Amino acid sequence: MSTPLLQQHHYLGIRQQPLHRVLIYAPTLIWVKQGHKQLWWKERRLTFDRGSWLLIPAGHQLTFVNQPEQGTFRSHALTLLAPPPDAWLPTITAAPQGQREPRIKVTPGLAFCFELVTTMAERGVSEATQAELLQGFYAELHAARALDLLYPARTMTLGERLARYLGVEPGADHTLEGVAPHFAMSRASLVRKLASEGRSFRQLLAQVRMSHALTLLQQSLTPLEVALACGYDSPSRFAARFKQEFGLTPHQYRQTCPSPAIQPRERRPRLAHGESR
Repeated sequence: MSTPLLQQHHYLGIRQQPLHRVLIYAPTLIWVKQGHKQLWWKERRLTFDRGSWLLIPAGHQLTFVNQPEQGTFRSHALTLLAPPPDAWLPTITAAPQGQREPRIKVTPGLAFCFELVTTMAERGVSEATQAELLQGFYAELHAARALDLLYPARTMTLGERLARYLGVEPGADHTLEGVAPHFAMSRASLVRKLASEGRSFRQLLAQVRMSHALTLLQQSLTPLEVALACGYDSPSRFAARFKQEFGLTPHQYRQTCPSPAIQPRERRPRLAHGESR
């Protein structure tokens, strides 16, 4: 499986969207374009609008409410899958940053770089040039002293690396036996090392797929198609896990979104086969 440089997702809402424990499986930048996002962060409530970006490193789970403005909420999430140069990252895990918020004010330079990296593929730019443009974006974040919010250390835990790998194709038929060789270890070693971090393969796969479901539910897919794409043979079992994960049912979440009929239709997701429940 080849790893892209980044992933992009657009999220829309026409009603308040409360979501609990949404896994951020790779460093992610969120730009609210309309409305605002209320985030619960270290026992504080932070508000984000179009004037500031939310920057979250891998492995965090977010609890937030998306609040529409004039009937609409819009945000653009940029998930970064290719790291910046080591020289720009802390040599060890950064110490707790106290009251530092996971935000940066949007400057004209940052907005310009964001526009470049989010449109470079559709403009037919070569892959080599795309990689260089992404490094330029990292350079601008580094100059703004915000890169460490996305990358607090040079190294990632196995769980973070695995979640990033699974997030490239959440609907693929992922198994322990198939994934372990990508991390140069046996099935038993992968299980053991994940357990030492308090994680499991099944748990991470389910969390990544549930985060993927938030995107799928904004498209014109049937409940069965969304369930299958997330590894469930039964829409009811999928709905139960979704509610357990986020605090509301898929139907309740979909009611907060614009009608799929008026949204651009995206390519249908690859269906998963190996994880019925």
